Amino acid sequence: MAAFMAHGISSAPGWRALRVFAVCAAFATLCNLASILVTLSASDELRLLFARFDLFFAGLYTISWFFYAAATAAKPTPLSPFDRALLGGAAILSSLALVPGLILEDTILARPLPWLGVVYRDAPPTRLGAFTIAYLCVALAILFVRFARRWRRGCNDARASTVAVSATLVAVINDSAARAGLLPTPYLLDIALLVVVLAISNSSTARLAGSVHALEESSRKLADAQAELVKRERLVAIGELAAVVAHEVRNPLAVVFNAIAGLRKVSPATEDHTRLLGIAQEEAERLRDIVSDILDYARPRAPIFSPIDVSDVVRHAIEAALVAKALVETDQVELTSPAQMAPFECDERLIRQAVINLVTNALQADARKSPVAVTVDATDEAIAISVTDDGNGVSREVEERMFTPFFTTRPTGTGLGLAVVQRCAEAHGGSIGLERPGARGARFTLRLQRRAPETERA
Repeated sequence: MAAFMAHGISSAPGWRALRVFAVCAAFATLCNLASILVTLSASDELRLLFARFDLFFAGLYTISWFFYAAATAAKPTPLSPFDRALLGGAAILSSLALVPGLILEDTILARPLPWLGVVYRDAPPTRLGAFTIAYLCVALAILFVRFARRWRRGCNDARASTVAVSATLVAVINDSAARAGLLPTPYLLDIALLVVVLAISNSSTARLAGSVHALEESSRKLADAQAELVKRERLVAIGELAAVVAHEVRNPLAVVFNAIAGLRKVSPATEDHTRLLGIAQEEAERLRDIVSDILDYARPRAPIFSPIDVSDVVRHAIEAALVAKALVETDQVELTSPAQMAPFECDERLIRQAVINLVTNALQADARKSPVAVTVDATDEAIAISVTDDGNGVSREVEERMFTPFFTTRPTGTGLGLAVVQRCAEAHGGSIGLERPGARGARFTLRLQRRAPETERA
């Protein structure tokens, strides 16, 4: 399984070394399979065949580790002449293990282990076989030293390789001593090979998780940068539009107001005359409001902080919103605020405009039946201004774009209301959020952070 996973991941750039580890894991698996008859019932001929393949795959496993070490080096390089000579000898000796009677004797010896309740049956090595095992141990020791040096130099990936190679080396020495009757211990190579695969797999998984995290972080930064770029481009376009509006719309609009004022003085005024002037006045005022919204958003000023009573500001903003909507019934909005509030340092103009925009939106909510509820809450750290209506609410699609300048779902308006509210929140280090209080309606909450006194900020 580890071999297949490593091979799959190795197709990605920067993970080519795992392709070599996949080969290591494959040889480790074959080595374990070849040693399966050591404690199982089988004929001696079959045991001898499996024992020869066991040593053959063990040699190939050792060789593959040198290629893995070269692939995981800080600067991957081809094998050195020494390594090629060393691995050439290992390949020859491993291949000779398949020749009957040359590396392993053609007899099966039993080695009981009473305390473990098992009997090992395998072929003892010949003198050339003992030399082969010692040769592979030397090769593993060289690998151990190389990985340990990398680990000491700060390469964390080398830690797992150091543990893996050392586990293999200790297991080979233990099994050789146990086979010779020097140690009453079980064979450990099968377990060591499992430890090897787990160690490298765990290291690769940790590295993969780190890469995924880094990719997510890069994607987030890229998305933020793209959003900021779009925002800057939009602001540039708004600035250009504001320049045109200031010159090409505001000046003619002033002439229109003067003309309407002059026509109102004409007497006698008929009923149609008065009605048409009222329509002209209303539309001119609406156009003036649109121009003001665009200019205010396109040319923001630096916030001016001063201690104020937020409750009074909110109350006056509600009155202004009602007047702007030509609503004389003051019970259209219900305000709940503390009887006494400590002065709060903020920009009064920004707060007032933000509350006007929120209340205006709530008053215009589709299917609204109850008065708009405005609540002011204060803590030692912040102030929260909530505006709630029981209209149809805000859909998920609209919620994603509602703070985008010029986005609106109404046939009239500039779509700058919530954008101005968001700018107010950012200027005060706060936030503006949407909640759904129930099956119907929407609640916008403007949270403003309390600023430290001047003496503390100095």
